Amino acid sequence: METNVAPEMVATDEKSAAEQLRKKTFHRNKWFYSISGIGRDMSYSLIDSFLLIYIQFGVSLTLAQFTTLSLIIGVGGRLWDAINDPLMGAIIEGSHFKKGKFRPWILLGGILCGLVIIVMFNVQSIPGWRFVVFMTVMYLLWESTFTMNDIGYWAMLPSLSSVKEERNSITTLTVLFAGVGAILAQGIIPQVTVGDMRAGYRFVSILIAAVFIGCQILLFFTVKEPPRRKVENSENISLKKMWKTIARNDQVLWMTLSMLFYNIGSTMLIALAANLLYMEVGYNGTLYFYVVVAYGVTMVAVNALYPALVNRLGRKRLQNWSILLAVVGYALIALLGWLPVLPFSIAPLCAFIIMVSAGQSLFYMSCIINMANCVEYNDYKHGERNEAVVSTLRPFMAKFAAAMHTLIVTLVLTISGTFLLSQSISTLETQRDFFDKHSPADQVYYIQQVQDYLKEYEGLKAGTPEYKAAAELVGKEIAADDVISKFQLDPEYVPALSDAMVIVKTEAGEEKELERLGSFDANSISASSGTFSIKIDDLKSGEESAANLHFRDQRTLTMRIWVRLAATLLPALMLLIALYIQKKKFIIDEDYYDQMMHDINNRKEEESSLA
Repeated sequence: METNVAPEMVATDEKSAAEQLRKKTFHRNKWFYSISGIGRDMSYSLIDSFLLIYIQFGVSLTLAQFTTLSLIIGVGGRLWDAINDPLMGAIIEGSHFKKGKFRPWILLGGILCGLVIIVMFNVQSIPGWRFVVFMTVMYLLWESTFTMNDIGYWAMLPSLSSVKEERNSITTLTVLFAGVGAILAQGIIPQVTVGDMRAGYRFVSILIAAVFIGCQILLFFTVKEPPRRKVENSENISLKKMWKTIARNDQVLWMTLSMLFYNIGSTMLIALAANLLYMEVGYNGTLYFYVVVAYGVTMVAVNALYPALVNRLGRKRLQNWSILLAVVGYALIALLGWLPVLPFSIAPLCAFIIMVSAGQSLFYMSCIINMANCVEYNDYKHGERNEAVVSTLRPFMAKFAAAMHTLIVTLVLTISGTFLLSQSISTLETQRDFFDKHSPADQVYYIQQVQDYLKEYEGLKAGTPEYKAAAELVGKEIAADDVISKFQLDPEYVPALSDAMVIVKTEAGEEKELERLGSFDANSISASSGTFSIKIDDLKSGEESAANLHFRDQRTLTMRIWVRLAATLLPALMLLIALYIQKKKFIIDEDYYDQMMHDINNRKEEESSLA
């Protein structure tokens, strides 16, 4: 006996099976896509948060060289982005690879960017202007390769699901794992670089590049891209159409402007955290670690709580409360050390940083979802998704904001005089690294020669004509010495070496503090005594470190005010502007999004019935 099954029931069963398969694929994609962000944000944090610190404290540069390099990164990098980012977005949008629209570019960009990072931090013996040229080339290569990966990665996010609950969950998880990556980078880097900066950056660059590349390989082989709509499969995106797509999407333009202010403000505290801590407390990587842990753990925790909070308050109310919390946190940090009831110490600093991090993280999560929703807005208004084109503005804005905070930090450091003072630490760091690479005989000779150079500076104050004359004389002596000239010793900062602690390591493996380099009889040691090193940070004996004696203890009121205002008042103002723009101009709330998806789904059903 035959059983007749109504076509409607067959269609319903097929639709149900297809929906179950889609949900299964989404669940798998959600986890592997999000986890792959760990390596991405580790690598981005290395450049965004630590490149300037590496240049400031790990490379001996003149003020002109430092300023020029910062301007190149800030202005030149953005001019290149204006060409590179939209071009990459158009290329990705027009891609028709068998492996997908996004994954090949994500993998290729990740591999190339990882290799660039390794070279960037492992070629260190290029002095002066040659280093400026080298770092300029490497930075532009990093910009290009990271853009290839970044645009592909973030453009893939809205393509993985248009269901509101799924969109919220994958965005939450993505930002959560990105935060884990940032915490790992920002926790590891200060621990292994302070006091041994150049060797530390050589190590972490290789480590982070390997994790970055590994995570992109994971994404390539585990994440499955949803099939493209028929109209997208045959479509090529010209630059003209790309610009037209961006220009007519008013919501993505307003979100880009808002996130520009947010990203400038939210990164200033971390960008200046090293200078703030080293100036107020001391040159210590562990203290920096505490700050990063407070900031990062809070970020991860509130991101995990975001779905519950947004369901209870809604995105707009949550944004209002989050910005208020962050602004109050910044105000309290600004007051640290200026009031008797708020002494500057690590405990209250971390407490107030928790407030800042919580507020900024909640606001940022809302912004990422708003930005992703602009893809559906484009589909709703114009019948085209164009994820890669719409998503181009997010990485461009993020890198533009990074350049702006680099320029602001550069201005603060140069105008306040902080950079010139920090070059004492830079000299100590570079000399420590060069010192370790030489034989015991050269090390003994180095100590003896530096002690002779120090006699030229006795009784002289830095910046005076007499001091400059002494530095010029010492510079000529260094250039004429075949051994010392290999150390790339800047004569302007030779006096900082007088307080470096000389350490001797015997054949038995025992380490012993001798005396400060400028305070003992160098003739009492010889190459047969063991292997020598110089220590510039915290000493086991409890004596003050050379770095603190020549940076923290020589700070001025002007330096403190400039750094504090740039790290607190400016970020608070930027966050308030970002919130104001969204309140006045962004219209895609939860109800508006539901209406958009209703109309888009109806349109898809009509297309399917016609097909």
